[in-house]
Amino acid sequence: MSTQTAQSPPGSGQRTRSCATGLACHRCDKHYELADTIFSCPDCGKGLDVIYDYELAARHFRDVPSAERPLNIWHFEELLPILDASAQARVGQFSGYTPLIRADRLGAELGLSNLFIKDDSSNRPSLSYKDRVVSMSVARLLERGKSEIGCVSTGNVGTAVASLAAKAGVDAYVFYPNRLEDMKARACMALGAKVCQVEGNYDEANRRCREVAERTGMDFANITLRPFYAEGAKTAAFEIVEQLDWQAPDHILTAAAGGTLSSRLHKGLKELQLLGLAETDSTRIHIAQPSGCNPIATAIVAEEAEVQPVTPETAAHSLAIGAPGDGYLVIDAVRKRGGTGGFASDPDIFAGIDLLAATEGLLTEPAGGTTIAVLEKLAASGRFAPDDTVVAIITGNGLKTLDDHPPKQWPAKIECELDAMLSALGELQAGEKLMDSARSQLDH
Repeated sequence: MSTQTAQSPPGSGQRTRSCATGLACHRCDKHYELADTIFSCPDCGKGLDVIYDYELAARHFRDVPSAERPLNIWHFEELLPILDASAQARVGQFSGYTPLIRADRLGAELGLSNLFIKDDSSNRPSLSYKDRVVSMSVARLLERGKSEIGCVSTGNVGTAVASLAAKAGVDAYVFYPNRLEDMKARACMALGAKVCQVEGNYDEANRRCREVAERTGMDFANITLRPFYAEGAKTAAFEIVEQLDWQAPDHILTAAAGGTLSSRLHKGLKELQLLGLAETDSTRIHIAQPSGCNPIATAIVAEEAEVQPVTPETAAHSLAIGAPGDGYLVIDAVRKRGGTGGFASDPDIFAGIDLLAATEGLLTEPAGGTTIAVLEKLAASGRFAPDDTVVAIITGNGLKTLDDHPPKQWPAKIECELDAMLSALGELQAGEKLMDSARSQLDH
């Protein structure tokens, strides 16, 4: 537990209730000032984590009841790293506090009576979990008085940066690697961001963007601002526990790409326990990856300590990170919490999308389909007890990736006549009954 005094904000605005006190290396634990502009440890090269005065944070939480806090990512501002209230006020006011939906119909399909969906596909402004993390990056950029932000993205980071930068009044530059999702790139341009498509995969583009940042001094949301960016992810854990009446779930499952979300879920759960808000030690964290890009899940299953990079080959483009920077943190988090890693083929991923849509009316992108496909496999393997509380996080909205879904048969055009319409309806109903019968036979 940190006992340092929280620092003053770098700007001249009013101070937030943040209890952040500094930065610490994930590997060697060397400490640095919160105001430092470094994003990795100069000694060992590993990433940096934000540290807090948890005793002070606990007092603040007691002073301001939950009902008096904003229903957005700043609900838990004591445990977020932004000190300048003027920067905070310009970012993330509609991000976070997404619905936790009881998935009774999907749960019935999978034999789970307490299944919930944390629907980050409804996040604002860009309809993905990335609004949480990018909000922290943009707020930090504003604290530093800078007016340009870049990012390297497989899809959702780019749209989040474009959206949040536009609202904050800063210029955005988005670098997409090969196989970018066209609809997300078009959205970035519509939002005023400057977009550059880069030859190579995400890992290659990420290395070059790091060099661009070093050469130009431009801050990149998920590179130079990464210690702050990552802190936004843990707000999902805070919300899940509060939305369950301060009862931590038995299991949380999420898709993993770079590893930010799954590793910071672990940190968020630990912090809730440190503040005495909930007992979270028994919550297991599981991760889902596509079979064509599963370096973290492979390492977890093989009980390896480090991730071995792979070349991504998957239709789940937002998960196509072959050398995840936070992979070692995910391995540590999942192992400490008794979780596991699972993976799914591309056909299973798209079947997962269809299953979630048909049972819960939620249209997700391939990352969410990966989560549902692995959820189905883990449930079938007996990983969950039937009455366990299981939360599956859906990280992105399927409306942004419809072009990537396998095409379905387009309906034939019929005459606008009553007899023709009744005949067509009868054929559709007969087809649905046939499908129901086939599903019933498979179940038995």
